[in-house]
Amino acid sequence: MKVDLKIYRPNGEEYSTYSFSEMMGHSAEKKEIVIGREDEDSQFDRETDIKLPPEEKLISRRHFKIEIKNGGYFWMKDLGSTNPAFLKKAMNDLEENLYLVSHESEYRLQHEDRILLRSKFPVEGNSDWVFCFYDLNQTDYSDDTYPSRLKYKYDLQSKILNIRTGNSTPEKIQYVAQELTIVHYIAQKVKESGNESVLVTYDELISAVWPGEEQWERSAEALRPRVSRINKEITNRCGNEAPRLIDSVRGHGYRLNNCVVLPRIST
Repeated sequence: MKVDLKIYRPNGEEYSTYSFSEMMGHSAEKKEIVIGREDEDSQFDRETDIKLPPEEKLISRRHFKIEIKNGGYFWMKDLGSTNPAFLKKAMNDLEENLYLVSHESEYRLQHEDRILLRSKFPVEGNSDWVFCFYDLNQTDYSDDTYPSRLKYKYDLQSKILNIRTGNSTPEKIQYVAQELTIVHYIAQKVKESGNESVLVTYDELISAVWPGEEQWERSAEALRPRVSRINKEITNRCGNEAPRLIDSVRGHGYRLNNCVVLPRIST
């Protein structure tokens, strides 16, 4: 078994790498790893295996677990946290690439999946701790690293998306029509909430894109091709390796990815 969990702070700096092979390999009885926040007094985190800094109050002391089951596959499950994690699938061709890890469900982890945990201390373009899951028994190792070198900045005043690339001059995209409505509405929600990873529900976006219509007249399926065109415009400009501007959270809605909203949110 060669399974690692590499953790990055919201600013992109590596926090630590944990080898599940070592953590589980010495005990035939140990089948799970619990991730959470360190307790200042070390009284309530004794069963937590991987501990994030104690000042990260949005993270529970026992936030989620990763468990190995029959067949050798790893599964993650929420442990009743107030702020559930998101699971970003690496091996997924569907539009819905992001999953809200609810209390009721378990999610199988695959090589290069990423787990996102909201931080109390967001930085420019990222509100999350990022856990990169590597299971070398599933696929060959990739040199893919976090964070992405490509960042987005959306200006609420000009309604222009700026894309920082390796070139000295950033790319600029000015969406129009319903695509602009979607991008601008989600960006406004980011500014209002102060949360750069805020989730905007299907119903909210439907009301924004088709005001005055009854919600039953439109469904989440009507949003999908429009969001797809938003992301496609970026890949047309920057290539298929460019991250999506908008992530789809399966069964819930959408949120911005890797994007700073200007004017800058004060923290």
